Amino acid sequence: MNDSLSTFKFSIIKYTIAIAVVIEVCSIPVLGFRAEFLCGLLAGALISVLSFIMMVYMSKRTLESGIRWMTSLGYLIRLPIYGAVFLICIKTGGLIAGIACLAGFLTNMAAIIFIHGIKPNFSKGKKGRVS
Repeated sequence: MNDSLSTFKFSIIKYTIAIAVVIEVCSIPVLGFRAEFLCGLLAGALISVLSFIMMVYMSKRTLESGIRWMTSLGYLIRLPIYGAVFLICIKTGGLIAGIACLAGFLTNMAAIIFIHGIKPNFSKGKKGRVS
């Protein structure tokens, strides 16, 4: 189980980094190279990855111990971190950095959607529900 979980986490993190690079490359023709956009994107993607790792850890601990409130504790820890990073990006880099930070937050979710929803051969060999 631990090996498959590590493989799962690594693939999500790998695609998160790739999506962040694509977002930065796509922003250059529109905005030009803006350091505040890059910093906001990196901050958002980094917090998104750290939050994902923390969520996996808390979920694993919850399943092992059976204590349900640990999942809520994970949310209560992660959500203020998202807010603080977004606020720091807005204060230091302005609106551009704030928008980039929000895009960085979404990179992890986009990686999960890509791996489990869009990626070719995802549903190969799986049977759907018969109506």
